[in-house]
Amino acid sequence: MSVRAEFDFVATKSFLRRWVSPITASAALLALTTAFVWMIDAPLQHDHLIFIYLVPTALIAIRYGSISAMCVAIVSTFAAAYFLYAPRFSFMVASTLDLLELILFSLLALLARQVVSGFANDSDVEKRRERVRGASWAAAWRTRWPSAAALWDRLGR
Repeated sequence: MSVRAEFDFVATKSFLRRWVSPITASAALLALTTAFVWMIDAPLQHDHLIFIYLVPTALIAIRYGSISAMCVAIVSTFAAAYFLYAPRFSFMVASTLDLLELILFSLLALLARQVVSGFANDSDVEKRRERVRGASWAAAWRTRWPSAAALWDRLGR
C-alpha cells in the first residue's frame, strides 16, 4: 500500500511539474506583457507593438519547450487582437493590414518558438530538470566543469 501511495504522489508531482508550472508561467508572462504593452500603447499610439509578445514566447520556449511556447504564441495572438487592434475589446479586426500583421506575427512566433526550443532542445530541457532534481548545485557544477572544480580544491576553498 505504501508503494502505491508513493507512486500516486510521484504521478501528481510529475503532472504538476509537466503541465501546471508551464501554464502558470505562461499566463503570468502574458499578463505582464499585455499590461506593459497596454501602458505603452495608450499614451503613445505606436504601431506594431504585437512583436513584443515574441519575448514571452522565447522565454517559455527556452524554459518549458516548444509545445508550451506554441500555446503562448497562439494566446498572445488572440490577446493582441483583443487588446491592441481596433475595435478594442473585440476579436474582430477592422483593418486588413492589421489582420495581415496578426497572421504574420502568428507565423513568426510559431517559427521563433521552434528555433528557440531547437537551441534549447526539448530533450536538454528534460535533462536539465532531472539534473536539478537529482543533484545539488555544487555537485552539478563539479560534474560540468571538473577542471575548474579541481583548481578550486587546490586553492583550498
